[in-house]
Amino acid sequence: MRLRRNPFVIAAVVAAAFGLASCGSSSSSSSKTSSVAGPNINGKGEGALNIVDWEGYSDPSYVKAFTQQTGCKVNSVSAGTSDEMFTKFNSGGGGQYDLASFSGDASLRAIKAGTVAPLDKSKLTNFNNLAPQLQSPAFNTQNGNHYGLSFMWGANVLIYNTKRFPTAPTSWAVLYDPKYKGKITVPDNPIQIADPALQFFGQQDPYAISQQTLDQVKSKLQQQRPLVRKYWTLATDFEQLFKSGDAIVGAGWPLMTNDLKKAGLPVAEVIPKEGVTGWSDSWMLSTKAQHPICAYQYMNYVTSPQTQAKVADVTGYSPANTQTCQVVGPTRCQDLHITDQHYYNTIKYWQTPTQPTNYRQWTDTWNVVKG
Repeated sequence: MRLRRNPFVIAAVVAAAFGLASCGSSSSSSSKTSSVAGPNINGKGEGALNIVDWEGYSDPSYVKAFTQQTGCKVNSVSAGTSDEMFTKFNSGGGGQYDLASFSGDASLRAIKAGTVAPLDKSKLTNFNNLAPQLQSPAFNTQNGNHYGLSFMWGANVLIYNTKRFPTAPTSWAVLYDPKYKGKITVPDNPIQIADPALQFFGQQDPYAISQQTLDQVKSKLQQQRPLVRKYWTLATDFEQLFKSGDAIVGAGWPLMTNDLKKAGLPVAEVIPKEGVTGWSDSWMLSTKAQHPICAYQYMNYVTSPQTQAKVADVTGYSPANTQTCQVVGPTRCQDLHITDQHYYNTIKYWQTPTQPTNYRQWTDTWNVVKG
């Protein structure tokens, strides 16, 4: 099941969340928890698990085995943006979903809003095998409390039709080239502002930009607007544009490249010379979770090396568990950068902008760009 977002509801909720997130990204308004007691993960699950996640994170190819093993039936809804995920996760006062796979631009919002609970690290069976930089990152760990379990990560890549581009494009400038008017697609997401800030205006911290840079980015994106065939929300939107021939180049995720290749389309992806933004996703538990045993069991299942390899097969993303290398072998381990901390550090991961410009300003700018 895939739900379409209501942009007006999302804007209102995000604005309210920003009031909490704007306190800053380096500290949490949540009080310290001296100890967190998770459920009995060896006990019988509640029979169901409700998730809002990114496409591919609850794929039937590996979820079926989880349900068979635990009796927990997974009910998942996909989100196209972090704003949409945050809104859905908190819909109806919270409690509708047990887990969300928040990226760094929403995880601190969820922590500061008090909608996610600290995790009992002793019940997270794969925690010690996570890459060092993913065990206690600032985007899911605050005041010593682990509010999220790192899962998958990756870069936002440039995807192109190899028949229309016999030579791979090397610059993000291709997305602003009038030559490809009507054949370009980019995400419908205010966090997209960070990309031109990094790629064209030299901002090495693209989530902490001045009003001057924001104005420059706005102008750049307004120049791009007439060239864009469609701003995509879900991965399936992006893929359909390529399948129909309505788009031949766009900004996307490795998941799209994987899916389109499986469908027989001539596509490839590249990381252009100007650098990339990206995301590092965490499983986060609702403070009102109705199925906590199933939730912990799922987090442990999908962060096991065997399942991490299967998630990588579906999405093309990089697993957090370094032991996955033993499953996929040395060549694929290298291709997925599983143990390559240097590669990880080259990506500018999504964060919620707070200063000098904040996320509300970014959202307003994005809405002006789209018209």
